[in-house]
Amino acid sequence: MVFSMRDFVGYAGRSLEFTWPGGKRLALSIVVNFEEGSEHSVVTDGLVESVGEFSPVDVRTQDVGNESVYEYGSRVGVWRILSALREYGFKATFFATARALELNKFAAEAIVKGGHEICDHGLIWTEHYRLSYEEEKQSMKRSVEVIESITGKKPVGFYAREPSVSTIRIAQELGFLYDSDAYNDDLPYRYLGGGILILPYTPDVNDFHFQYPMNRFATASQFYEYMKDTLDVLREEARSSPKMMSVGLHCRVIGRPGRIVALRRFLEYVKGFDDVWVATREEIARYWIDEVEKKVLTTPGSSA
Repeated sequence: MVFSMRDFVGYAGRSLEFTWPGGKRLALSIVVNFEEGSEHSVVTDGLVESVGEFSPVDVRTQDVGNESVYEYGSRVGVWRILSALREYGFKATFFATARALELNKFAAEAIVKGGHEICDHGLIWTEHYRLSYEEEKQSMKRSVEVIESITGKKPVGFYAREPSVSTIRIAQELGFLYDSDAYNDDLPYRYLGGGILILPYTPDVNDFHFQYPMNRFATASQFYEYMKDTLDVLREEARSSPKMMSVGLHCRVIGRPGRIVALRRFLEYVKGFDDVWVATREEIARYWIDEVEKKVLTTPGSSA
């Protein structure tokens, strides 16, 4: 069995002397997962999706109710999110599967026209850890091709959702600028000290906690307060050493009327600060490489 190397040290608590563009101290990445139609279904892969608004039906039966919840994200939720982002003038990164883009090319076009980034989220919800090295590499190559054919741009970032021990290495081999299959830092870093750039994602500042089986957020106010508290702490810490924050959203979740309130309130809150840089993950990655690694880190490409 092959194992992935682990790093428990990172930047070892040291402060990095740099600023984000315009002298800002905190980089904020808003991530919207656009993946509707990629969930498990007995119609497509013989499985039943276990995450949704309610518990799944028998594993041998098509879960029509839960599937319709996912459809809501593509039919309605994505448009509500795009509207909020447009109103507040922020750009987001869409973790988009090739399948979701294929199924709703109207949304794909709107995302691109809105100036948002599309990050490769795979063909469908592929459990990468079940694939052989070659199977995984071919799947990732194919998702790049499909996304580029639909959007007109080759994605520069990758996020697997359920990675294997080889996912990040394959992303590097395929020429991706960054990978986000990690949750272990508040700043970008190089994989194993010199590999592909890692832009950590977030498991906690994430709207999927509204869903079964987590159900940790019951109201928009709870999610808003959690986003706000996270921003407040990171802004305070960023006074001495800049930070990066991610917010994870899903079209079928935050796109509901009673939940979009949390996003809109948070965007309004963010607008009140001049030390926060709201950027796509591609923008953050390129700035990090060009300005931080080359001019700040003592050993460019190192994580400590």
